[in-house]
Amino acid sequence: MSFANLPLLGVLGGIAGIAALLFLLQLLRIRHVEVAVPTTIFWRAAAREAPVRVLRGVFRHPLAYLLVLAICTLLWLAFAGPEAHDDRTSAYRVLFLDGSAHTAAGGEFDEAADKLKSDLAGLPDGAREVIWGGARNLKLLKAGEDRLLLDHRLAGLAPEAAPSALNEQLRLLSLPGVAPESLEIVIYGRAPADRVVLEGLPAGMRVSRAIDYATSGSNRGVASLGVSSAASGRWDRLDLLVRIGGTPDAAPVEGIAVHVNGQRLDDDRLEWLAADVATVRDLPADGSSAEVRIEAGDELALDDAARLTLPVRRAIRVALAGDLDPAIAHAIEADPGLEVVTEDPSIVIRPRGVAAFGDLPALEFAPAADQQTAFEIAYTGDDSAELALRSSIAALGLDQVDAAGIAAEARRPVGVQLRHADLAGISVWDELLAHYNFTGSRSFPLFVSRTARWLAGEPAWHPYLAAGKPLPAATAWSLATTVDPALDALGADYVLGAAGTVTSGGRAATSGGRAAAVALSSDAVTARSAGTPLAVSQAGGGVAATGIVTWLILAALLLLGVEWYLYQRGMVP
Repeated sequence: MSFANLPLLGVLGGIAGIAALLFLLQLLRIRHVEVAVPTTIFWRAAAREAPVRVLRGVFRHPLAYLLVLAICTLLWLAFAGPEAHDDRTSAYRVLFLDGSAHTAAGGEFDEAADKLKSDLAGLPDGAREVIWGGARNLKLLKAGEDRLLLDHRLAGLAPEAAPSALNEQLRLLSLPGVAPESLEIVIYGRAPADRVVLEGLPAGMRVSRAIDYATSGSNRGVASLGVSSAASGRWDRLDLLVRIGGTPDAAPVEGIAVHVNGQRLDDDRLEWLAADVATVRDLPADGSSAEVRIEAGDELALDDAARLTLPVRRAIRVALAGDLDPAIAHAIEADPGLEVVTEDPSIVIRPRGVAAFGDLPALEFAPAADQQTAFEIAYTGDDSAELALRSSIAALGLDQVDAAGIAAEARRPVGVQLRHADLAGISVWDELLAHYNFTGSRSFPLFVSRTARWLAGEPAWHPYLAAGKPLPAATAWSLATTVDPALDALGADYVLGAAGTVTSGGRAATSGGRAAAVALSSDAVTARSAGTPLAVSQAGGGVAATGIVTWLILAALLLLGVEWYLYQRGMVP
């Protein structure tokens, strides 16, 4: 037990002083003395000589003394501001309110929020904080803030279509110096905790759950949604893949509806590969919006539907000018996404010095004597040189080139040079084709294919976009890194938040950015996973400072009532 307004010695000294003062007052007695006066003129003098109260006499009425002492002591303790510190309330507490899709079924979110508010009233203001765990973890209530602020900040909040970020919050709190040594994280909701994360927590950190969820309830939902290159081999077509997940006791899904740009596809377009996996073949790669919905909904509606924006895949028109190595034409022919044209091309491949299609992005081959490095890249845009170099090397597949082998054969360093320009372009040593067997390597077709897409500015596309998961890694058919430069500046994975839409290119859709749909697609949400079993918290079992003061004042009022009753019965004076 500690006190907010007075030190412990001050509290004890005050109680002792009150007891002594009340004891002295108890010894004051009314003395009745008969004094005969010949006339009332001398009444005042007689009253002064015979005072009514005297500080002497026998100590009587101990019950009255104890009642008054108890009442005054209770009021003094309330003034001191007591704070309870026992096994349940001594630790600093982080109250984690699960605002993810895990609590979106029925009234589970409201139940968790009400439980949190109730428990919050029983915790000291300086030893707790509240974290909102939705698509992003946010601090709803800091230590020391009045708990009444929580009602205002919770207004309008509802479960988001996102998996829980609880494990990320646990990792953050376990970092050295972030949290107090004695810490308890109390979870309000179904957010599952990973066993590996729990095992990595410091010894003084405990994780518990405020509500014991004995059952999970039956549920079915779209657990995965993505696209792949069409099995038919057509470059401008894609196959849509769907996987349905659910709880073990859920009934098999009766049917799903697939809509493309709002138009429902015929059911015969849906091909079931397994009991829970289906595909739609040869959808057009034209940027349409595809939605998959389970026709028989359930209590958890957030995972009953998922959307995905289909990528745009068009063949790149390539012009070949001048005398080029035949291996270049062979590499283009082997790529179904490239076609050689003579009119209205998008890019050009030519030897340096050839003026044809001079206003187009170009892949040029120049003598080694004319340029210092084997690969010279002219890039456009506002990216820094370091970021542009890193992304260009990955986009062009230069990291797959055997630079060491070529350098040993050429007897000179093989490097990459970058410069900013108004028109994108790449210049390569012509000797790489003629003398150093670059055309015979496995990396050459990849280099030609990716270079054509990089010069044409073909946007990278993703096989899936799922909430709570990093953007997919680059694939064989995507142009460059799948992370936009603005998001990739730190070299870290960019994790999508909630289901909805995300804009590529760091720009709004109205400014040239391309909006893409993000699906929930979470096995943990759909399967109603409870994660590692946790103990049920007793965070609200203690009594906080405000609660103690209230109870002390109520106890003092109760004793006043007892004293009045005893006085009416004539048991105390």
